[in-house]
Amino acid sequence: MSLRMMQKRLQFVNVAWLALVAAAGLIAALRGIAILPLVCGLVLAALPSVVGLVFLRPGHAPSPYAAPLLVISWTLVAVLSVALTGGAGSSLTILFAVAPLVALTLDDTDMAAESAIFGAMAYFATLLMGRFDLLPMTTELFFPLTVAVGFAALVLTGLLIWTVVRARREELRPAAAALVEPAEPAPSSLAALPASAGLLLLDVTPEGRVRHVSGDTFGIAAIKPGAVLSALFDDTADLSLLQPGEETVKGELNLEDGRPVAFTAEAHATGTWLVLRDLSDARQQAEETAAALESAAGRLKDRTAFFASLGHDLKTPLNAILGYADMMRAEIRGPMPKAYADYPGIIHESGQDLLLLVDDILDLAKADADRQRLEPEPVDLVASALSIVRQLENQADRAGVKLKLKADVEVWAEADARAVRQIWQNLVSNAIKYSESGGTVTLDAFEAGGAAVLSVTDKGAGMTEDDLKRVTEPFSQGGNSRGRVGTGLGLAVVRSFAELHGGQLSLRSQPGKGTRVEVTLPLANPADIAPLEDAAE
Repeated sequence: MSLRMMQKRLQFVNVAWLALVAAAGLIAALRGIAILPLVCGLVLAALPSVVGLVFLRPGHAPSPYAAPLLVISWTLVAVLSVALTGGAGSSLTILFAVAPLVALTLDDTDMAAESAIFGAMAYFATLLMGRFDLLPMTTELFFPLTVAVGFAALVLTGLLIWTVVRARREELRPAAAALVEPAEPAPSSLAALPASAGLLLLDVTPEGRVRHVSGDTFGIAAIKPGAVLSALFDDTADLSLLQPGEETVKGELNLEDGRPVAFTAEAHATGTWLVLRDLSDARQQAEETAAALESAAGRLKDRTAFFASLGHDLKTPLNAILGYADMMRAEIRGPMPKAYADYPGIIHESGQDLLLLVDDILDLAKADADRQRLEPEPVDLVASALSIVRQLENQADRAGVKLKLKADVEVWAEADARAVRQIWQNLVSNAIKYSESGGTVTLDAFEAGGAAVLSVTDKGAGMTEDDLKRVTEPFSQGGNSRGRVGTGLGLAVVRSFAELHGGQLSLRSQPGKGTRVEVTLPLANPADIAPLEDAAE
């Protein structure tokens, strides 16, 4: 979809939303809602449209921050609206679908996936806060405005879906037309080139005069039968190249107006065939393409930096949630009521899953921005695996899966300790998720081929050859992942960490028979291990 068309359609969506919000405000006013909450609610609801109207004006080049700001403002409105109107059970939860649809309207599937992930995280946070009465109390006074805005959001969602579907149909229409329209017949000879072909065919006499002309004359009146060939090119052109012997000659020259052309000269019985192709448009297109790629890389860098910053902001409240959950599990302030005894463990486990997701997003953002830094040190892979087994054993128990550590001796790798722990955690979490109840997930660590190797094996759903080719890419999952919640980030982060250490990720899997994942890391220097073992003794 063209940039102008995207701006036009988004402006239509923005104006439509403002009209819907105004109608919702009128309905709420007629139902007797107070002026102050009515105005505050309408200003909050209208915020994304105001951002769109300011930053995506037709006829103006959009700011590189326009699209992220628009998506962020929709996500912010969704979070605040749900938090202020009853939490996860609010009728305004449909607003979480608007940000991904706006990103799809902007033809940015990556941003759509990212906004959907952050929307899910925000919804989980409101669900958690609502469970512990951390959200403000709602009153019947706000009910008319909530219902009216919820209906407006439902209408807007349908409008955005229609906009995205229509845009995709318009993109596919030329390709479909090309399939049904008959191809034009090929020209019968080189002497019948069309004027719009971008090629010029000249039949040149041995004396250097143009005998016949066919094709595009590039707007130069001197290119006609009878013209002297040397008059068509500038003074610096080496015309000896245009007098080939038995072999075909190719090269580049400049026309008399300075435009570069590529030429092919081939001798025939009564002279020379000379084919010219204008290079000025191709070079201009190449320059424009390079500029566009540079601009896109800059926008991607800015967006990556933004999401990395946002991930850091999310870690602070997550760490607080985990800390309070640990206090409740330890019953520091007294025993928990029996009815709530299991809740702290569930909160802590869910918070750990969410923290792992945030860490994955941060690590991918750092890798994309070439800012990922490791702090290698001797790490015992077996001790790290034991820590992960203790952390995930409750999750495994609820899934009916047994965790088994096969290694019984230390295996030392020269690696970043946090990265090793995250590798174990991603691999074991995936194995539990795709294992059937009653299955076993086996962890192992050993030395092989001069490297330290850690592995995780399950007997779960398994993957096909096609799945194995794409599951290590961000936001990609295998065909057997249907029905299992996931973001497709885990294996991408594992591969990134393995490559940063100079190692590699290896996958072996068969559908219905399970998966074995191995990660190779550099072996630690024995001289660095000895002081650690002495200290342990």
